[in-house]
Amino acid sequence: MTVSPPAVWWDWTFDKMQIATWTGLADDTLHTHAGLLILVLAAFVLRRAPWHWLPWLTALVAELANEAWDLLQPFYPTDEGNIPASLHDIWVTMLWPTVILLTFPILARRAASAKASAQDRDDEIADAGADVVA
Repeated sequence: MTVSPPAVWWDWTFDKMQIATWTGLADDTLHTHAGLLILVLAAFVLRRAPWHWLPWLTALVAELANEAWDLLQPFYPTDEGNIPASLHDIWVTMLWPTVILLTFPILARRAASAKASAQDRDDEIADAGADVVA
């Protein structure tokens, strides 16, 4: 016997199944896209760079809430209501937000350093040209 959610209940599990059906995407792909989407939206709303820890934390909290729901929801018999599946979903969802959190600051510093070096080189060339003209 399947118990249906009350009429006033937000049926998140059903909504997730509908999203998977409508998009034709696998669960892992949806988790990956959701993690990146939440990261970018949180960065926009919080007015932070996506590699700041607050958007990353927002994505993590959203994913943990989703997994808590998967573990605790009593209405649908799914294969997501177990700890190994939840850990897998957390891994898949948070992989790219974590890569962004850890690597983009390094890349931004390298880009700034390269830009400063290029500007210094341009200044030296301009100074050398001015010496030749004078």
